[in-house]
Amino acid sequence: RLAFRAASRAQQSCRARDLARRRDGAVTNHNTRRAYAVSAASAPNVAREAMNIYYADWATVTLPAGHRFPMDKYAATRNALANDLQLRDKICLLPSPECSRGDLLTTHDQAYVDRVLNLELTDDDVRKIGFPMKRENVVRSLASTGGTIQCARDALRGGGALGRPRAAAQIAGGTHHAFRDRGEGFCVFNDIAVAINVIRGDPMYEASLRGRKILIIDLDVHQGNGSAKIFENDEQVITFSMHGERNYPLKTRETSTHDVELPDDCDDATYLAELNTWLPRLFIEYDPALVFFQAGIDALREDSFGRLAMTRAGMLTRNHAVYSQCITRDLPLVITMGGGYSKPIDASLDAHVDVFRSAAMRYGAP
Repeated sequence: RLAFRAASRAQQSCRARDLARRRDGAVTNHNTRRAYAVSAASAPNVAREAMNIYYADWATVTLPAGHRFPMDKYAATRNALANDLQLRDKICLLPSPECSRGDLLTTHDQAYVDRVLNLELTDDDVRKIGFPMKRENVVRSLASTGGTIQCARDALRGGGALGRPRAAAQIAGGTHHAFRDRGEGFCVFNDIAVAINVIRGDPMYEASLRGRKILIIDLDVHQGNGSAKIFENDEQVITFSMHGERNYPLKTRETSTHDVELPDDCDDATYLAELNTWLPRLFIEYDPALVFFQAGIDALREDSFGRLAMTRAGMLTRNHAVYSQCITRDLPLVITMGGGYSKPIDASLDAHVDVFRSAAMRYGAP
């Protein structure tokens, strides 16, 4: 696949750069305008390579004029990261590879998968998804899912003598409203669910995951109903969703392993108090072998659909709370993008960039 070959070339380029940095002892320390996205106090960073961040916007999607979904935010987030000089040696931006039909069938109903791939979705299917489904959107959905699968592989390969980061991220994904047999809420396939099922069926990783929990930390303002339903009878996967009580989805809400419902206008103090109560409990009780972070930023007070009142600084503290739990325990972490819908998009864009930048400052080569 073109995207796969491009990703391989880009990864080789990043690796060559990392080797040169080690040889020359080079350290880059540039100023940045994104003042919020500084590293919080944390365990020492032992990575010697850049953190891989995948992007699916190479698969362009054109939506009708006036469509409420901000599709341009993906490329804008990637460009902001690419142009941040302080991240020059800390991240490696790579095109997301497309997943296969077989990957999708580990999780999704065959009839639904084939309706998507063959552009045979019903009007009701399209209405629930919220996008006009054209070939370009199918390719984008395959890339978004494939990117999360690749992130899981990268995170599980991290650590050890090679000094590879224990985290990988995608500027896409987090499509947690997709169910086994249907899409919903701008989500076609459930990338996190597919990644989990692909990875635990891979002989390379099966042994390290056998008998251990996999934890999904979903901090999008909307409940991860698709993920909750897909894994409702799966004892290995723990779904934790912290979301707005009066927000979408209301009619199709499901039951996660743990649901934390927040009131309208929830501020930083209330939100972070809840999060800091739950996170240690989750990691102590379940001792996960792999963590997925759905890092939607639509809890921002500027968000058009969020109903909460978080600040950018509060969201950054949220990110670091998740990263700290994983770093302290040396756990592999996959970060996906999730929702963000402010108008204008600037507030959401800053918070999205903060998710990846703050991770890179803690996981990428020092």
